[in-house]
Amino acid sequence: MSKLFKRVVEVITTNVKMNNTDLDIEFEIPFDDDLDPNLSVVSVYNLSANTRNQLKRGKMLTINAGYIEDKGLILSGYIDNTTSKLSGADRETVIKVLDSQPLDKKKTLQKSFKPGIKAQQILSDLAKSLGLSIAVLKLPKNKVYSKGYAVDGEIVKTMQDISKDCGAACYISRSKLYIRSLKQGDDHRFVLSSKTGLIGSPEYFEEEKDGVTVKGYKIKSLLQYRMNTGSIIELQAVGVKAKVRIRKGKHIFKGDSYYTEVEAIL
Repeated sequence: MSKLFKRVVEVITTNVKMNNTDLDIEFEIPFDDDLDPNLSVVSVYNLSANTRNQLKRGKMLTINAGYIEDKGLILSGYIDNTTSKLSGADRETVIKVLDSQPLDKKKTLQKSFKPGIKAQQILSDLAKSLGLSIAVLKLPKNKVYSKGYAVDGEIVKTMQDISKDCGAACYISRSKLYIRSLKQGDDHRFVLSSKTGLIGSPEYFEEEKDGVTVKGYKIKSLLQYRMNTGSIIELQAVGVKAKVRIRKGKHIFKGDSYYTEVEAIL
């Protein structure tokens, strides 16, 4: 627990850098493994009028959080809107942030791909059509469409369908597109235990998804930037020792609360 002291939060956008030493900051930052952009809510109190005026829609915003000896990125996105209101003696500025550029889920495309085309090439082309930057495109099975492939409809749904056919998940995280197996992720070689921030006991769950039984744990810890969609961690608790992959969760900072909650699958 030696590094988990003195909370550090940095909110950064064009020409503006805010921190929790100088300002009161709160946030709720969700993340998951689908293509729907997640909306984070960040509150900063008593900003100057000049700073408030610089928080414009469409500007990129990032948040680093953690502790004085160990911090990292928990949000990279674009300002969706900003509002400001009096809250008692304070002025609260609420910044809503999408974790990708605005994505038109209803955008359609009519395009035919030649016989012998592979799924990876189609997905790369469709991502470009949506203006998405690819972080990872690694298919468990790079399906070959011997008769070609015709896209005639919503691009997002087509990408989800092709990814599923290839045994992959398709999601946006920190403004980047990831298409890869649910069993693959970013192994930070991080062990989560009571010594590194685990709060309480992990809660085991089982559920049916697409005819497959999914098993995993619901986990709560002190805020941990390494825990994000696709992160692989080693979970150690009483009666539990397992390597798990995080599929969704949220980072919370409000008052004395400073934690991360996730669902992770075995």
